[in-house]
Amino acid sequence: MDNQNVRKRGRGHFYFKSEKNETTTTNKAGPLTMESTDSKSLNKNAGLLTMESTDSKTLNKTAGLLTMESTDSKTLNKNAGLMTMEPTGSQKPKSTTHTSVEEEEAFQKIMEDAEKEERQEISESMEKLILEEDMEINEENEDEQMEEGEINESEWAQSSSNWENPNKEESFANKAFENQEWQEVKSKSAKKKEEIEAEAITASRKKRYVISQVQEKRSIAVIPNPEKLSMWPFAIEIPDELTTDLERPLFPGDSIFVNKFAWIEGRRQVTIDNWYRKDTGILSYQATALMIDVTHFPYWTTKTGIIVYLKKKEGKAALARVTAYGMERSGMLYAKQCRHGLDLSKTRLSEFVNLKLAPIPAGWMIGTNYIVPPGGSYRLGTEIMAKEGSQILACAEPFTERWRWLTKTGLPKVFPIDKDYTLKEMKLAEDIIAAALITAAENEEVGRMETSYFGVVKPIEDEKKRTFTINHIHEQKSHIAKVLSIWTKDTSVTAKTGFERKAFANGYIKEVFKCDRDDGLLQIEVNIILVPNEGLYEHDEDFEAMTHGMLTIIQVAETPGGYRDQADTFGLHTPTQLIKEEKSPRTEILKALFGRPGTDDSVVGGDIPKELECVKSLNEEQQNTLSNWLHEGRGRLHYQQAPPGTGKTRLAAACIAAALKKDPKIAVLATANSNLPVSKLIDESAQINLGSEMLAFFASTARIRYGDQILLLKEHQLENKIKGEFVEKLEGSEKRDVTDYLAHIKDKPRHTKERKVGEIYLAREFKNAIFGTIYMCLGIPRAHVSTTHLIIDEVTQTSFSMMVHLLCKLPLVRSVLLTGDVRQLGTHLKELPEVIQSGYGLESVTDQMENCERVSVTILERCYRSHPIITECFNYSSYEKHDERVIAAVPASKRTGLTKLGINLPVNNVPLILLNIRGTIEQDSASYSLSSPEQTEAAIIIAKALEHRDPQGVAIICLYTYQCEKIRERLYQENLQVSVNSVDAFQSREHRLIILVTTSTKSPGSAARADASDFLKDSRRATVALSRAQSGLIIIADFEAIREGETWRRFITAAKQHTPFVDERYLEVMENEEPTRDSNGILNDLKGRSIEVKVEEVKLIRGGELRTGRGQIICNRCGNPGHLARDCRRR
Repeated sequence: MDNQNVRKRGRGHFYFKSEKNETTTTNKAGPLTMESTDSKSLNKNAGLLTMESTDSKTLNKTAGLLTMESTDSKTLNKNAGLMTMEPTGSQKPKSTTHTSVEEEEAFQKIMEDAEKEERQEISESMEKLILEEDMEINEENEDEQMEEGEINESEWAQSSSNWENPNKEESFANKAFENQEWQEVKSKSAKKKEEIEAEAITASRKKRYVISQVQEKRSIAVIPNPEKLSMWPFAIEIPDELTTDLERPLFPGDSIFVNKFAWIEGRRQVTIDNWYRKDTGILSYQATALMIDVTHFPYWTTKTGIIVYLKKKEGKAALARVTAYGMERSGMLYAKQCRHGLDLSKTRLSEFVNLKLAPIPAGWMIGTNYIVPPGGSYRLGTEIMAKEGSQILACAEPFTERWRWLTKTGLPKVFPIDKDYTLKEMKLAEDIIAAALITAAENEEVGRMETSYFGVVKPIEDEKKRTFTINHIHEQKSHIAKVLSIWTKDTSVTAKTGFERKAFANGYIKEVFKCDRDDGLLQIEVNIILVPNEGLYEHDEDFEAMTHGMLTIIQVAETPGGYRDQADTFGLHTPTQLIKEEKSPRTEILKALFGRPGTDDSVVGGDIPKELECVKSLNEEQQNTLSNWLHEGRGRLHYQQAPPGTGKTRLAAACIAAALKKDPKIAVLATANSNLPVSKLIDESAQINLGSEMLAFFASTARIRYGDQILLLKEHQLENKIKGEFVEKLEGSEKRDVTDYLAHIKDKPRHTKERKVGEIYLAREFKNAIFGTIYMCLGIPRAHVSTTHLIIDEVTQTSFSMMVHLLCKLPLVRSVLLTGDVRQLGTHLKELPEVIQSGYGLESVTDQMENCERVSVTILERCYRSHPIITECFNYSSYEKHDERVIAAVPASKRTGLTKLGINLPVNNVPLILLNIRGTIEQDSASYSLSSPEQTEAAIIIAKALEHRDPQGVAIICLYTYQCEKIRERLYQENLQVSVNSVDAFQSREHRLIILVTTSTKSPGSAARADASDFLKDSRRATVALSRAQSGLIIIADFEAIREGETWRRFITAAKQHTPFVDERYLEVMENEEPTRDSNGILNDLKGRSIEVKVEEVKLIRGGELRTGRGQIICNRCGNPGHLARDCRRR
């Protein structure tokens, strides 16, 4: 198919274009003309409609004048404009007012019938309808002149729109009007009121408009049915002076009737390019209302919300963004919308405010500071569609109630939930948490829409013709950084012909590349896999057209079961309603989580089934956890603090086995926030022979990302449970869904319906132990509604809001075990607006449990993961300072992966290497992340030495993603099979040998020092990084730089008791077959000198006085940079 054959199709974008001459032609002014002998001709130009043929009747209507000239055919001229135009000698008739649109719809129906039948007499009803329309003339377009003094909202609108300006004056398509003396009515803001009144257009019927946006001196209303614009403007200005006699000002959501207005010079032509001014955030209105009737003030609901954005600028009115439950997204609040003493200039970010919310019909689109109706093409692509019951901000009032809980700065605080909250205060806290969740949902959804790709999708040659490439090109680093954070490898994507269309293809991101350009722009190349959706022939057509150049929208797919579902739980006050009205174990668990007293305050456990082999191996602290889990009383919530390697996952599996031993009828849901800990739970449970009682669910993304690991768990997955006889018993659509699932699960996992098929299976079969992520299981009702016992692993990564939301979905739950480590990473909040990152319940649920006396707690201490020296070091760095401890539970003789590997260690039998590489810093222009070229090369040298001695035993983890990218590039060049991950991605994992690259340096002139410093001070991230190794840990760092973080500093202090700092000379002697050591047992360099770098010398590195760690690798044989002595040509 040739790209030249693309033309516009009814469904949306460009499709096939015929090279044949069409019977219709379009000129610059937009008229469409069809002429033929003895037939009807339709000429439509800015509202002009002409039907001409030989032997015709001519119906000419202008402002109420009806002229009929007959020569055996019909000519109908309908001008849908509103301007009053008086021909010479004519007399203006009285107008007729109408208040509904039924007549317009009837007129369209009659027009369709008229086109189908020739020589049909025009009926009286049609004449009546024509007479009810006013005449409109064509006016030339001029440059749009926006009035000064508007508020600039560049934070939400960065770029400007261009107005179309065709300078050529077009004549009327209907020749009968050309010799008439017409007066074109125009108005400018600078004209006097009398002049505007003289030029006003009085409509023969009123038209309903809805207030879309308020500004400092006006409101802007939009027409509810833009597909029937006819003679009316899309957006119209309502000056404030028109509303002075009303009982209150106009606010968004109000409806009005307009019956007198004036077009604004140069703005008559509204297009998809000029309907909204992105540079000012203002709707571009085409006319000014001169007379209105208020028709409807909607019923408002009052919700307490929060200020999530505040802008104050001297000399200008303050403006804010506010949000509350019931809104689909935050709303712009101008000073004009503040009532009863609310003063934005005196408010602060995060303050409570009472919002008046107006209803908005489902299907309307809600923008950053406006609303637009469905059915039109006026969109930015970042609007959120209103649902049934959605509301928008009308106005705001002060929050006058007393709130007892404040931050140190005097701002209200709702989280953690205080045990002394009254029920009324709990409900208010739920409202505020719901508002924060709405803001989080908006941030996620708008980010997905803002980074949508619209353009040509280029096919990449492959066997199945399913691989494509697209390029995000932009001048702003912030936009490209957002693209990189959202468009990540393995993320699902969809392909559409329009923003409101259903996807015709689905797929996922295969690779993401950053490309260098010479023009200063930033470019991200993305390779994607796309497959057409099944079921409709149109999908195949659209997919084929896309491959041949059709303009296509590619979007990252929506995440199911996220913030909005949680917002509903809190906004509808489900937790407080359950606590107040329901008497059940679930209620007692909720009370415990909210810190409230209950009917069972006991925290002691009971006997455990010690005859089970998996129970016999548990230590005392682990047995205490099991005892609490089994003896739930009237409802048990138990937290297990489990430092790295203390066997929490194996204990969770033992808890499941023991609970089933006690009561074979229970239903256990074992879950986590991500797939990796879930897969470990399944593996440990399988090892204690839970067998056929297990059922595991995995999303398609997990099957791709963790394919090898998940493949090992195949026996317990859904596809292994639904074969043979089970499928034969099914009928109809259920059988088809299951059959399709089995057919595609291996080669097309993206096209399988795990949730739907899981629901079909569980409707017929019961399984005692179900495994899956929280999001997955919430999408399968029968996977959780029967749950009696709940286990959540890595619970620090589960938010308080998600925990409460999940409990409210488990009506039969009796016992809950939460296991994790509060010293490790919590929920990921970095991508959310800073204002909601703290204090609104989006933080880890463990932050709440510190205030909950009824939550029973056990603390594990024995570490079964790491070499005793490594355990000692991270215990001192991360746990002792909190009066906790971690004790090595395995001897050094069982952790010899590095000490017996065959390389020279700085100190024999000490599996720690502290390699001081100062280096330089490079910053990624797109993501702002950092890397150090010198530390990259050091990591590659060490990885090469270790990998060929212990294949698959080495992993590299980095603090910065850009460092990961650079190391992967070098590993690929060296053909080394070593995994590289960021620290954040490596939580819940461990490896035999870990190379930890820290990147940060105090080298003079290095970039991003402030950000790096803050990054190093994150004690939770440092704890994860330092506790992943089983047998050996190599840290590559500028140790003076990382000392800025307390956790790093304490680890270094402990490690220095066992091994010294070494410099790059160590890389030369690491594999030396005849090493020498000094009197203290420290490895010597090739010249027989100790490779140790004294602490004082490390401090001096900052001034560059030592060659050691100076910023690049130095050869100790020739003294030149860039290579080591072993590679030196000077022998």
